[in-house]
Amino acid sequence: MLAELMVANAAFAVIKKTLVNGKELASAGSALTRYFSASQAIEQKVKTGNGDVLGAYQAKQQIERQEKELEFMLNKQG
Repeated sequence: MLAELMVANAAFAVIKKTLVNGKELASAGSALTRYFSASQAIEQKVKTGNGDVLGAYQAKQQIERQEKELEFMLNKQG
């Protein structure tokens, strides 16, 4: 669970830096893949309720905040 969150956070940082530097989102393709794969893994853990349920829920909340921030950045850029 913690590993997925670390991957998502690292990928988010790359995506955010790409957008801040004015580049196209597509140029961060591999980071997007890693981010959404980790996000999906966290979502699965929340749904199944296996392991650290509270940690999985908190990770899901963090992912949702990051996605809102990315949405804002993309709207601002467009």
